[in-house]
Amino acid sequence: MNTSPSEQIVRRNRFDAMKKLFGRARRLADSGTHGFVLVILMVCGLQFLLSALFALPWGGLVSANCRWDCAWYEQIMRSGYSALPHFDPDQAGKADWAFFPLYPLFARQLALLLPFGFLTTGLLLNLALWPLLIFLCHRELELRGITINRLTFALFFALFPLNIWYTAQYSEAIYGVALMAAIIALRENRVPLAAVCVFLLSLSRPTGFILTLCLAGWRMTASQDPTASSRKRLSDGLLLIAAGGAALSLFTLYLYGLTGDGFAFAHVQIAWKRHLRFFPLVILYGLLTPALLGFTLSAVLAIVVIVRMWKQSWRLPAILVGTTALLALSSGVVSIERYIFANPLTIQFLACTSLAKPVSTYRKLFLDLVILRIIAINLWYAPTFVLM
Repeated sequence: MNTSPSEQIVRRNRFDAMKKLFGRARRLADSGTHGFVLVILMVCGLQFLLSALFALPWGGLVSANCRWDCAWYEQIMRSGYSALPHFDPDQAGKADWAFFPLYPLFARQLALLLPFGFLTTGLLLNLALWPLLIFLCHRELELRGITINRLTFALFFALFPLNIWYTAQYSEAIYGVALMAAIIALRENRVPLAAVCVFLLSLSRPTGFILTLCLAGWRMTASQDPTASSRKRLSDGLLLIAAGGAALSLFTLYLYGLTGDGFAFAHVQIAWKRHLRFFPLVILYGLLTPALLGFTLSAVLAIVVIVRMWKQSWRLPAILVGTTALLALSSGVVSIERYIFANPLTIQFLACTSLAKPVSTYRKLFLDLVILRIIAINLWYAPTFVLM
C-alpha cells in the first residue's frame, strides 16, 4: 500500500525521535553504575506498566499475577506451614511443605512493616528484586570479561517472555538474586559473602543445596584466585557446603518438629505425581503423550541450549542449569520451561547469543520479544493457563 509523502515524513520523524531517545538511554547506561541502574529501573518500570495495563480485565496487577503456586505462598505468608496435608478432593495429599521458606517468610515480615496485604507485599518484593537481578547478571558478565551493551541487555531481560515468574508472587526472584550474588562473590573471591548467599539459596528452593554443592565443587577445582592453595580451596568449598547444609538442616528440623518427617518437602511431591525416574524415559513418555508434548519439546530444547552453553565455554552456567534440568526431568517434564528457560543463567546466555548478532537485526528481535511478552502476559493472566 502506497503512502503519501506527508505520511512518510511523519513516520521518519517518529523513527528519528525513537532513535534519539534510544541513543540518550544508551549513553546514560554507559555513563556509569548509577546511570545503568537508572536505565534498568526505567526499563523495568515500562514492563510494569505494560503488565498493569493488560491486568486490568483480570482484577488488577496483584490478583492477576497470583496464579498456581501463588496460593501456596500466600497460605504460608498468612498462617505459616500447615501440620497436615489437604484432604479435599482437588488438593488431596498436597501440602505447603513443598515450598521453601525464604520468599514467603521474607514477604510475611515485610507485610508486618508495610501497609499492604500479603499478596501485594509479595509482588512488591519481587518487583524490587527484579531490577537487582538484571544488574547482577550483567555484573557477572563483566567479571568474566564479556562485553555487552548495557541498554540492550536490560531490554532483553525485561522483555524476555518467560520472565513472568519474576514479577509474580513466586520465589524465582529471590532465588535468582541469591544464585547470581553467590556466583559473583566467588568470582571476586569473597567466600564468606558467598557462604551467606548459598545459605539463602538453600532456603529458597529445593534445588538450592544441590547447586551449592556444584558451586563448592567449582570453587575447589577451578578457583578464580591463582594464589589460593589446594588447602584454601578445599576449606572454601567446605564452608559453602556447611552454609548450604545448615540452611537445609534448619528447614528439615522444622518440618520434623511440625510433621514428623524432615524431608516432607520431597515426599509430598508424590501428591503432584512426581516420582524419580530415569530422565530419558521421562522424555520418551512425554513424546508419546499428547498432553505432555509441549513440555517435552521444551525439555529437548533445554538440552540443546545446555549443550550450546558447554560448547561456548559457559561451563559453570552449563553445570548449574544442567543440574537443574537433570533434577527436574527426573521427576517429570511439567514446568520444565519454568525451571530452565526462566533461569537467570539461561536468560543471560540467550541475551549474549542474541545480542552478538548484527545491530541491524535488533529492531526485529525486540519487536518479536514485545509480541511474545504480550502473549505470555495474557496467557499468564488467563484463568485457563496451564503453564506452571
